[in-house]
Amino acid sequence: MKKGFWNIEKIIGLTALIVSLLTLVVFVYQTNLLRKQQYMSAYPHLGLMNEKSGTLQYSFSLSNHGVGPAFIESVKVFAPNDMIYDDIIHYVETTMGKQDSINYVYSNLWVGRLIPANEKINLIQLLDKTMIKDWGFVATENTAKNALYAANKLYQILNDKEMDIEIIYSSVYGEKWSIGNHSNIPKKIE
Repeated sequence: MKKGFWNIEKIIGLTALIVSLLTLVVFVYQTNLLRKQQYMSAYPHLGLMNEKSGTLQYSFSLSNHGVGPAFIESVKVFAPNDMIYDDIIHYVETTMGKQDSINYVYSNLWVGRLIPANEKINLIQLLDKTMIKDWGFVATENTAKNALYAANKLYQILNDKEMDIEIIYSSVYGEKWSIGNHSNIPKKIE
C-alpha cells in the first residue's frame, strides 16, 4: 500500500512554518509602527509669525509648536536684490539703512541652535516704552513718536513679498524639515 504525500508530520511542519512567517510579518509591522510613534514623539514644528502687528509691541518670532526640540541646520534670507543673508537681522539692518533710527532687540539664529518644544524666540522686537523704562534707557519724545512708524517699517521689511526666509531644521532623530515666511507648513526634506 502506497502512502500519500501529506502525512501528519508534514501538515504540522507546514503549519508551524506558516505561523512563523505570519509572526515575522506582524513583528515587522509592529516595529514599523513603534518607529513611527517614536519619531512622532520627538516631532518639532517650527513657525514664523508676526505678533501684535501695527502696535508698539510688534515682534517677529519663531515658535516650536511641536513635541520635540528643533536643531537649526541653516538659515537663509533671499532678498529681492538677489543677495542671500545667513541671518534675518543682517537682512533687516541692510534693508533698513542708517537713516532709520528704530530701536529694537533681536535674537540670532545660527546653525546648531536648539529650539526646545513649546518655546518662542522673538527674532526682532521693538523696544516699547515699558522696555525702555525697565532697561534704564532714556525715552525721548522722538522715541515715542516714531514707535508706530518703526512697527510698520519693521513689518514691511519682514513681510516683503519678494523676500524669502528659509529655515531648515532637524529633530533628535535626524529628520529634516524646511519652513519659510510664506508658508508655515513644514516640508519634510528627504
